[in-house]
Amino acid sequence: MSFFEYSRAVAFCDTDAMAVVHHANYLRYFEEARVAWMRDRDLSDTHFPKADSALAVVSSRIFHYKPIAFDDIAIIRLQVKRERLRIYFRYAMHSDKTDDMIASGETVHVAVNKELRPVRLTEKFTQTLEKEPWIETWPWNS
Repeated sequence: MSFFEYSRAVAFCDTDAMAVVHHANYLRYFEEARVAWMRDRDLSDTHFPKADSALAVVSSRIFHYKPIAFDDIAIIRLQVKRERLRIYFRYAMHSDKTDDMIASGETVHVAVNKELRPVRLTEKFTQTLEKEPWIETWPWNS
């Protein structure tokens, strides 16, 4: 089973005084992977500013295992599922050099309108989510 994968080089400005990626940047990397997943699935038109709704983050968590430094390549794998109004994205960040797990995390989203009230996902988005693989024990077996 394959998961969506997004790669990016670590920029110097992403590092901290210890010369590793600052902990706050991992959430940004996960967001980049999520947006790349939406583009790959042709869902860009289902989100602000091209649509009347957006995926609002209602919770996030990150587990840090090993550091990653300037010019390393981070590989972020993600999986996504829907439960009622909530959309769960899980992330596993690996090093391209060793394939060691760098970090893992999850963000939970709800589709909202311009007034920030929950709305139903579009049929296009719902159908896409139904095709996505999901493993409960992931990312440990990714």
